[in-house]
Amino acid sequence: MGGVAVCVLCWAAAVAAAPARPWWAVAGTAALAVFGFQYTWWLRISYNGFQEFFLAALGWFFVLPLYGLLTGRSDGFAVVQALVFGLGPLLFGVYSNTNDIPGDRAVGRRTAAVLLPPRGNAAFVAGCSALEAVLLVGSAVAGFAPWWFPLVMAPVIALRARQWVLGFVRGEILLARRLGIRLHRVCCALLIGTDLALVVFGGGL
Repeated sequence: MGGVAVCVLCWAAAVAAAPARPWWAVAGTAALAVFGFQYTWWLRISYNGFQEFFLAALGWFFVLPLYGLLTGRSDGFAVVQALVFGLGPLLFGVYSNTNDIPGDRAVGRRTAAVLLPPRGNAAFVAGCSALEAVLLVGSAVAGFAPWWFPLVMAPVIALRARQWVLGFVRGEILLARRLGIRLHRVCCALLIGTDLALVVFGGGL
């Protein structure tokens, strides 16, 4: 409980020190402070059928509310980047879940991998991977992101497809998980590089 209290105090201090406090950013930060530690404790969100959503939402709430506290606003490209960032932990977590089906079933953890048949789980992971690609490409088509954004993020799309093949075609689930962890780091680096390029060459975010 001491660690939780320290985290809550840090989030409160971040809100107090923020240059802007739109209501949605404050509410999102409060939600992160309240629910961020409840993965396997208290509400035990990961056991109650919301594990995959929690993994993604935690990433979303780490990005978008804090962007709001810094800028006082939100925009389409910030939302896209928050969604992509959140999908990163999800897209290595689902491979962990696939590997952990016997143990999760034994302790009553209701993940998609436990609840779905093998082909259904593979389709679910493929759908999550495809959603990431749609965000990366569709954001530029819709005008939220610069036209060159999909080109910068092309390695992420290609490696995500490789990850799925490695895990569900070749059966190398743990190697696919490891690739997912590294791929999330690559994705974050490319997102940061994109933002820096926009600030330096494109007049800011």
